[in-house]
Amino acid sequence: MENTIGSALRRIRKNRGESIVEVAKATHTSPASFTKWENEQNIPSERSVRKLAEYYDMEPQELLALAYPDKYAPKTAPEENVAADAIRVEDIIAPGTELSYNGKLVSEADKHLFAAFISGILLAKTE
Repeated sequence: MENTIGSALRRIRKNRGESIVEVAKATHTSPASFTKWENEQNIPSERSVRKLAEYYDMEPQELLALAYPDKYAPKTAPEENVAADAIRVEDIIAPGTELSYNGKLVSEADKHLFAAFISGILLAKTE
């Protein structure tokens, strides 16, 4: 689908062979408002977007995500920018991982202390 609500509305309307007046009448909006939406001069209200989605027999989320991306667009995971030889903290403190320091294995009790310490530091940074 297009990147903007206006271009999506125009494409859908034209694909269905409808005029602005026909769509406006069917969705109880004014032709002037619909024209402004298609021309990106205004953004339709959430209520209007839902009415249009119902009229076009499509999921409202598709149009809402275009009209209100901050609120309705699917969230994407942030890109990981990690070096190939990086060691994940989760792997260090995972059960079954053996840690060593100065050539000696770290006891399970010390590993739990290390995990708690690292977790505390990371949690404090995110708050």
